[in-house]
Amino acid sequence: MKSLKLITTATLFTSLISCAAFAQSLPENYWTQAQAAEILDKTRRVMLDPDLSVLSDGERAAVEKLLKAGAIMNRLYQDSMHPEALASLQALQNLHGGARHTGDLLDLYYMFKGPIASTLDNRRVPFLPVTAEEPGKNVYPPGMSREKMDLLLEARPELVSGLLGVRTVVRETSEQNLQTDLGTLDQYPLLDGLHPGLRKRLVSLSAGKDDAPVYALPYSVRWAPGIMEIYGLLNGAAVDVAADDPDLAAYLSLRARDLVSDDYEGGDAAWVSGRFNHLNAQIGSYEVYGDALYGVKSLFSLSLLARDEEKSRELSAALQGLQAIQDSLPEGAGRKIQQDIPVGVYNIIADFGQSRGANTASILPNDPNHSRKYGRIILLRYNIMTDPGLFSDRKEKFTAAVIREQAEDLSLDGPFYRTLWHEVGHYLGVDKTADGRELNEALSPWGSHYEEMKADLVSLFTSAHLNQAGLMSDELLRSVQAGGILRVLQNNQPRTADQPYQTMQLMQMNYFLEHGSLSFDEATARLTINYDVYQDVATKMLGEVLAIQAAGDRERAAAFIERYTDWSPGLHERLAERLRSSVRYRYRMVEYEAL
Repeated sequence: MKSLKLITTATLFTSLISCAAFAQSLPENYWTQAQAAEILDKTRRVMLDPDLSVLSDGERAAVEKLLKAGAIMNRLYQDSMHPEALASLQALQNLHGGARHTGDLLDLYYMFKGPIASTLDNRRVPFLPVTAEEPGKNVYPPGMSREKMDLLLEARPELVSGLLGVRTVVRETSEQNLQTDLGTLDQYPLLDGLHPGLRKRLVSLSAGKDDAPVYALPYSVRWAPGIMEIYGLLNGAAVDVAADDPDLAAYLSLRARDLVSDDYEGGDAAWVSGRFNHLNAQIGSYEVYGDALYGVKSLFSLSLLARDEEKSRELSAALQGLQAIQDSLPEGAGRKIQQDIPVGVYNIIADFGQSRGANTASILPNDPNHSRKYGRIILLRYNIMTDPGLFSDRKEKFTAAVIREQAEDLSLDGPFYRTLWHEVGHYLGVDKTADGRELNEALSPWGSHYEEMKADLVSLFTSAHLNQAGLMSDELLRSVQAGGILRVLQNNQPRTADQPYQTMQLMQMNYFLEHGSLSFDEATARLTINYDVYQDVATKMLGEVLAIQAAGDRERAAAFIERYTDWSPGLHERLAERLRSSVRYRYRMVEYEAL
């Protein structure tokens, strides 16, 4: 036994020496293990493992196919975010021999969904040997700037709808690209048939009949092999659940077609109007905040969710009376809204692509025409929203920021209901400019900033409205309002262009400070929440945000952002230093037992 122990110890010692040598032999421009540790030591790991015992055999078979579709979607997302993402991952996997150093780098790639990390001081830098991240990610040509695109769009206005389409890449006009894309249409006749006019356009460019330096290419053609594989998996999953859940089957088969046509109307209609049993899935590209150039390109995601029936019924009952809330808003009264919004409380089975992480909720679809005709669906991710570790992190941050007398104002229910009404807030308020333009297009690239800020402020407004009507207790209202302050706390100065959430949160904080619902004590570097004026100030800011959306004035939108994104050393940086030193975890790595 002693001999075996000596052999084992010697083997382990040899292995450690080998791993140490391996760690030192990584090529240039890979982060060191110490650099990776700076991030991972500040990372909370969360494992999601919902109970799936109620699923039928058909639903279980569908889950397996949807997980495979999600894995493909994950790769498409990574490729759309950086042109070297997939190659850099493959190179790292080839280098990985079990050493901790490369294992840590693989963890970083998983957590940041690609080779670019957000550092502790909020810089976006590569941790693998790849080029720096560009605002247009990999859905615009390398080196593309807003100035270059604006000149082209001004000279060729007929190209605007295609080049700024929500599901098109802007492709450089080169013979290699054109021949590749024509070859894709030859290989996949379904794509050719579902994109009438595309072949003619590509042939015209190839023949030199048009001198446009770029052209619009549908996502399904750009990423055809992956999209076609997902198409087959979704149709297969539809067959699996046809007997148990015909509404879900209809949605899956329509969404399969949507992905190859890049037109989501059929699937969106079935998704919003369907009444599913145990499963739901958010599939496709919806959110545009990854596009820091124009804020119009959606990016791929897939979320597979298990419904909590009891909690879903409870919340559906709480969503009555939305028209009265809409009519009481500072702007947008009189717009008729759908009263019966499909809302569900779900536990995440697995997330992929843009949705992977600690996302708590969503309301979709975003297309204003689809939401006008069919409504929207709210998905609340309960096992993320109520995870004890994640709430502990939120409470730790809140406690570090506010005076001690207010530290207990935040309870678990406050952030839950603040998030619920945030999602409903996307549905309320202004949905188009006064002259009929789409908000995201009119306010580009600030559309996401204003839409998220509106939703935050509607959540605060609605909670006070419910409290006055006797439908929300004083204690819960205070927790929701405390959650609103938690929402605006920043560890670092945001990057205005590509961090719409953090930017609009800083704007709220500065507005609250200016108008008295927050005050800052320079002696203690803590905030005091002034609840007596809280609602008046939130309502005033909501009115300004809704007015900017209604006007659709891009310059006015930019000016409002500039006014309220001040970051001062004596206030913001001091508070941020307190948060950074007080909060144990700054990052979250969400993993899934199903994977």
